[in-house]
Amino acid sequence: MKRALTAVIAWTTLVAAAGAAPMKAATATRPASRAVATPAPAPPSADSVLAAAYREAAATHRKVFVIFHASWCGWCHRMDSIMKAPVCQPLFEKNYVVTHLVILETGSKAALVNPGAMELYTKYAGAQGQGIPFFLIINPDGTVLQDSRIKPEGAAPGSWGNNTGCPDSDEELTYFVRLLHETSTLSDTELKTIRAQFARKS
Repeated sequence: MKRALTAVIAWTTLVAAAGAAPMKAATATRPASRAVATPAPAPPSADSVLAAAYREAAATHRKVFVIFHASWCGWCHRMDSIMKAPVCQPLFEKNYVVTHLVILETGSKAALVNPGAMELYTKYAGAQGQGIPFFLIINPDGTVLQDSRIKPEGAAPGSWGNNTGCPDSDEELTYFVRLLHETSTLSDTELKTIRAQFARKS
């Protein structure tokens, strides 16, 4: 009886093991699930970026300050960092909706370019280009008031002149401050603060 019971137990164990083996094998050979890469969303068009900025500017009684830039552009990063400095950011935000359009990217970064941005840049910077950063100051109705090409007072945007880029020289700083004075409510003291920040060499 004891021997029979032992045999039954042994048989039961073998059956259980045999039944479990295929399941274990099936589990081991199940193909691993693969994560499906989600493609990055396409950047918005220049028209849609500007349309959103125009709406915000109209609702808040400001102008649009649009900067053409690229990820590799050191002067672009410098301009952004100065405009975002604690003493400057409130002054710009009080008067402008600051927005950016990406151009001149290549390789893996080409997908960052806003469709239509290069055409708008060329319209005002000229066919030969003026480098970046390049900026426009625009009314909420889409009228371009000023651009970053140094020119005499009264000259039309996009007409002629060298690009100030991120203003650094005395000539560039004087022109930049003049544009801000003509398109904002910034006081003389506030304009001096902005000029001093851009004039810093560190």
